[in-house]
Amino acid sequence: ALELSSLQLLRGMNQQQLAAVVCADGPLRVAAGPGTGKTRVLTARIAHLVEEARVPPQRVLAVTFTNKAARELRERITRL
Repeated sequence: ALELSSLQLLRGMNQQQLAAVVCADGPLRVAAGPGTGKTRVLTARIAHLVEEARVPPQRVLAVTFTNKAARELRERITRL
């Protein structure tokens, strides 16, 4: 089920967003303007790391600029 969700998360992403989701070179910083899909990219990246790269969830750290973004990210990941 999560595998299907991961594929659905990638639908409609642009080239840069997809590259950020599947980047395998260690830590990644996602910086972009408001409404550009940062939270969506982070959600998809975390799903990719856990499901495809088999990274244990407790080894994933996501840092956001605002508490609102952190809540939104947490809610989206919980729904997966």
